[in-house]
Amino acid sequence: MLRGSILKPRIINSAKSFFSSQAPAAQDSGSLKLSQLNNGLKVVTANQGAYGARIALLVKSGSRNDESPGLTHCLQATAGLTNNTNTAFLTTQLLSSLGAELEVIAGRDSILYQVGCHPNVAKDILVDVLAPVVFGGKYQWWEVKDVAARMKYQKALAESDPCFVLMETAHKASFAGKFGSPILCPDYLLGSHTTEMLTSRLNSEFTASNMVLAGTGVSQDALIDAAMSLENLSSGSVEKPSVPSFVSSEAHVVTPGELVHGAISFPGLALNNENCIALSVLQHALGSTSSIKRSSGLKHGVLNSAVDRATNAIFNTSAFSINYSDCGLFGVHVVAQKSDFSKVVQATAAECSKIALSGIPSDAVEGAKQRLKAKIIMGSENSAQTVENVAVQTAVLGTVAEPSKICQMIDGITAQQVAGVAKQVLGGKKSFATVGDCLDTPRLQDI
Repeated sequence: MLRGSILKPRIINSAKSFFSSQAPAAQDSGSLKLSQLNNGLKVVTANQGAYGARIALLVKSGSRNDESPGLTHCLQATAGLTNNTNTAFLTTQLLSSLGAELEVIAGRDSILYQVGCHPNVAKDILVDVLAPVVFGGKYQWWEVKDVAARMKYQKALAESDPCFVLMETAHKASFAGKFGSPILCPDYLLGSHTTEMLTSRLNSEFTASNMVLAGTGVSQDALIDAAMSLENLSSGSVEKPSVPSFVSSEAHVVTPGELVHGAISFPGLALNNENCIALSVLQHALGSTSSIKRSSGLKHGVLNSAVDRATNAIFNTSAFSINYSDCGLFGVHVVAQKSDFSKVVQATAAECSKIALSGIPSDAVEGAKQRLKAKIIMGSENSAQTVENVAVQTAVLGTVAEPSKICQMIDGITAQQVAGVAKQVLGGKKSFATVGDCLDTPRLQDI
């Protein structure tokens, strides 16, 4: 099965630790093992005894690296087409005969090629399917032209979700330059990307030192053995993009409907920032999406209860924290009926300002720490999420941390640390984005 995803909403929580990257290097931490090959490719495995295997190749090149808006989206959409080894039909047949599925996820920081399969065929999958798909694309002009219809369909599907549209709008309002540009290709550029553009991107940024090979359900030795087929990859360095700057602005997308979605956003923290875990605790202290089906969420954080006391409206708030390699975006997602949206947003903004000054009660911090630990442990049971998380940690931090180690670090977070990071983040600049019938919503200067 071949399928594609543009963006998965996810919160990646990780811990920074020391690691020496001398080649050949290796790190063994319980079930996590990390090695670096001579060409610079990092190989990491987790849950090696799992019954099903997942192999992922993460390329540190996303929409922020686009020379033309939408080029990363086009790379994602052309995955699985004719390459130097297989035709598109043969790729599909190989996946089917090996009982595997291929998924390609495009984001701002990276592109992730992920395959789920049986452990016994993991090497065949990497050598015969995944490597040709990632490194051998021919990007024949007639196939690139035809893929525009797929990109249009993917865009229509993604934009039917108001939460996806809100996050894209929040990035537009929060960041200047390419980082604020959409991941999805703009309508006016659909079908404009060429074979030369795609080939140039492939040759310049798909290098061994710019990639991570991750796996679950497969041993480290077996994955390294399979990775030897990639030893001829270029190991050249890739120029790092400039650090995006946060801008305090607003953006609004008008759509029909009774509900209005809004995002009050603040400058977040990069994944390698020492206060990243404290910020995640703050996120859960404010209140995030509950893991309990159909729960009200009023007691899962201080924001919902505070806004509930200040208004007589039907609403919901949920804090989000997105950590990238060199920046972040922190904020609160607010949804309410359009008649109540203005007062709900203002009450939410007022509570955020209050927290920036006075911090979070100790009991709320303790509850947030327990919910965050539960989320991390539950996430480690999902092989797709695990392989993605260890790949991102390796790419950004150069190391990986066991869930138990991260939980220990969470236990060490104090209410004073959370108050400090709240003052730093919530007390600074902010941006505002809305999706819905937002003609009567407040403006940035009003909140």
